[in-house]
Amino acid sequence: MNLMFVSLQFKLEMKKEDKGKLIKLMRKQSSAIRTAYNMLRDLEKDKTKNPYAQIYQRLRQLFPELPTKYIDSAIYKAKQYPTDKPVVFGGKRLFEKLCKNHFTGKAMERLKKQWKEQIQVTLISIGSKADKGNRLTRFENINGQIHLRIKF
Repeated sequence: MNLMFVSLQFKLEMKKEDKGKLIKLMRKQSSAIRTAYNMLRDLEKDKTKNPYAQIYQRLRQLFPELPTKYIDSAIYKAKQYPTDKPVVFGGKRLFEKLCKNHFTGKAMERLKKQWKEQIQVTLISIGSKADKGNRLTRFENINGQIHLRIKF
């Protein structure tokens, strides 16, 4: 099986309403990733065989508006984290700075905002060969310009 992974980071220009939809989608998926990770840890302790089905059903209940491909992608991402030790979502260094309470006022608010953004600004969408790539996110060439189409 040949797998190809591509990660891209770029600046998006979008309408305010689309930005709101995208942020909402990213927050939901980030929550789904954290939930899937916590369930993986619990199910691993119980030595549950094939935890995927249980996790999928629970995420489907918790996030009914999240498309199936985003739930599958959330479970895939959660499986990449180690389950034998705690994981700090949003960055360990930033979390430790927040816990030390050396900052006050605006500096502390900035750190909290930065940490919260790092937790919630991921969108993972894994495609498949059967779908000829990714059916939820695609790059399209429109009049010589590259556009990113994201299905919400």
